[in-house]
Amino acid sequence: MQSRRPAIVLKERYYLEHFEEMLGFVESHYAHALMAPETDFLNDFRALSIDARCLYVRLANRKGLVFARHHLRYLEIASLDDTLAELKVGGFVTAPEQTHYVELLSVQGRPRLLELVDLLSASTDLRPSALKKGELLAILSSSVPFASCFPAGTLSDFVVQGREEVLAYLLFLHFGRSRGDMGSFALRDLGLIKTPEFKTSFAPRYESLVSAREAFLYTRVLRELGEKGGLTSDRLNALAADAPQWLILDDPEIETLRHRAVYRLGRTLERRGDATLALDVHRLSDQFPSTERTARLLLQSGDRDAARTFLERLIDQPSCDEELIFAEDLLARKFHSRRVGRFTALLREARQLPLDESSREYPEAAAAQYFQRGGAIAAHTENEIWSLLFGLLCWDLLLGKQTAPLHSAFDWKPVGLDSGVFYEKYREAFEERFRLLEDPTAALAALQGTWDQHEGTPNYLVAWNPTMRPLLDPLVRLAPQGALAELLRDMACDHRQHRRGFPDLMIVDGDQLSFVEIKTEGDQIQRHQLVKIERLRRLGFTAEVARVGWVVDSEQDYVVVDIETTGAPASWHRITEIGAVRVRGREIIAEWSSLVNPQRSIPNFIRDLTGITNEMVATAPTFDQIAADFRAFVGDAVFVAHRAPFDYGFLQAEFERLGQEFRCPTLCTVVAMRRHFPGLPSYGLAKLCAHFKLPLESHHRALCDARATAQLLLKINDQRERNSSGASIT
Repeated sequence: MQSRRPAIVLKERYYLEHFEEMLGFVESHYAHALMAPETDFLNDFRALSIDARCLYVRLANRKGLVFARHHLRYLEIASLDDTLAELKVGGFVTAPEQTHYVELLSVQGRPRLLELVDLLSASTDLRPSALKKGELLAILSSSVPFASCFPAGTLSDFVVQGREEVLAYLLFLHFGRSRGDMGSFALRDLGLIKTPEFKTSFAPRYESLVSAREAFLYTRVLRELGEKGGLTSDRLNALAADAPQWLILDDPEIETLRHRAVYRLGRTLERRGDATLALDVHRLSDQFPSTERTARLLLQSGDRDAARTFLERLIDQPSCDEELIFAEDLLARKFHSRRVGRFTALLREARQLPLDESSREYPEAAAAQYFQRGGAIAAHTENEIWSLLFGLLCWDLLLGKQTAPLHSAFDWKPVGLDSGVFYEKYREAFEERFRLLEDPTAALAALQGTWDQHEGTPNYLVAWNPTMRPLLDPLVRLAPQGALAELLRDMACDHRQHRRGFPDLMIVDGDQLSFVEIKTEGDQIQRHQLVKIERLRRLGFTAEVARVGWVVDSEQDYVVVDIETTGAPASWHRITEIGAVRVRGREIIAEWSSLVNPQRSIPNFIRDLTGITNEMVATAPTFDQIAADFRAFVGDAVFVAHRAPFDYGFLQAEFERLGQEFRCPTLCTVVAMRRHFPGLPSYGLAKLCAHFKLPLESHHRALCDARATAQLLLKINDQRERNSSGASIT
């Protein structure tokens, strides 16, 4: 039996080491983006005692800015009082003030908040015990005087993290986000996240002080607007007043941030009910989706002439395909008397697929199986097949030591891939890769070579899904001439915009290649999906939408599974045996089973329950050795088990340990039995088998239990068909 890997233990004061690593990286890569507040921070921090540095990093890594002193107890800090005093001298902590009212309330426990609410008039209709913490905070901060909650002398029990704005900027330079996550360093050291080991030199995220400051401004605004509880009216008005002064820079990525901030601010103002100010803000952007909001707000205000002129301008000079589709659709409906929009029309025209209603949790897999029964190759590929093609074809550009400029050891995507800058820099190299697709045989050989050389290498594009790799062959061979190059060029020029929206299924029927978007009842076609469908059609692909009609399909394939384990939960325990049977119609058509070496000891009570001993599994294959065979046996069938969440969850955990996803439609025979055969005294497998007089020869052995569960499934399906035809339950 294999031994467990020894646990990795982080060093003492590891968090300080990580923080200082971050500061050193920023200082060496972003000296051009630092001003006096940042350089003073670096110098002052390094002058602190080790205890003071440790405590400040502890505070910086915690949520919020205000902390109760009694919560700041760390074994490595010798004297909390002396350390806080040192930090206060350097401005790294400060005393709380009335401006910190909400933050001071938020660090209180719920019992204390309920006590404070009692300070309100007894005549109020409040039921404090029924309120959420956020609601209590809002009531207290708006209705109870600050001094009533925090009388003189009590504020000394709290401290506020100082220099927060400067630290936020330093973290932003390193991570590129509004709130850097220092936990990434610890996860790296523990081996829980991978870093791109092929790269040891990193390009600055921002080339100038101005670009760094503007990017920081926009990310902070986006974060503020996205916080729970929202902003005060004064803060919103201040942002709206500042927005016209936001700089327009000749940097596509920072301009994208500005457009996002404008849109988020405008939408927030709309939700507040200030349509006039929202329109003024949206007009600061000439990019979608702010342009959509501008057109709609013009219509809402009654200025139809301005709205029409604006829509016609968008159609003449669209910023993207989504904007064009929106403008054409709205102009036709509002000004050309077309009653039905393109989205609705596309849904109405869609053919309907009769799929078994047991597949409601995963309709794409059921739809794929529907096409397979007609003799086609069908798979749920969605965006993954396109990322796979792009990643394998352009691997050496996107992840090469020389070509891929990364910002830090925690980044994977090259600088400028979302803005087109990276494509322009390596245009000829990209186009050389795209020309390979003109010769499918040569292209497929190159793709296979990349797969063989790099399989399993962590990256941001290729999931190394073994079921997806064979689908590249028909995609490359059957795609219209030049179409794949066009789609991959889209991804290279603006990866963020063009990486998504592809239809759910890829269908290969003889020499015909098509793509199908699956929609169930209540689903709407998203604009980016319509854009991709129309783009595929313009390039010569067959692409359509199909609606699902739920039926009882007697020809649906089911794989009934039972597993035995060393115990629960799946995060710790392992599988010892798997049994599975495939059911089609009214017959069991195939069986699969295997003992599994759990790589840990089987507890005695589990041994007594199942009869599976340590000796029996000692020479059995481990899960990784049978995973591919088991996945192939399940295929696209509906996964059935008695108490399915248990079996399904264990299998998902096992595949996750292999870095793979296991996902398929599921049916639980316990749930289905309760629904279709209500009122039985027990729904345990043994009791149900006794009730229906079904054989159960070796209970708690996987294949035997799977066979018995399959018989329950047949009874359930009989009842489902009776119910669907109007028959009563007997």
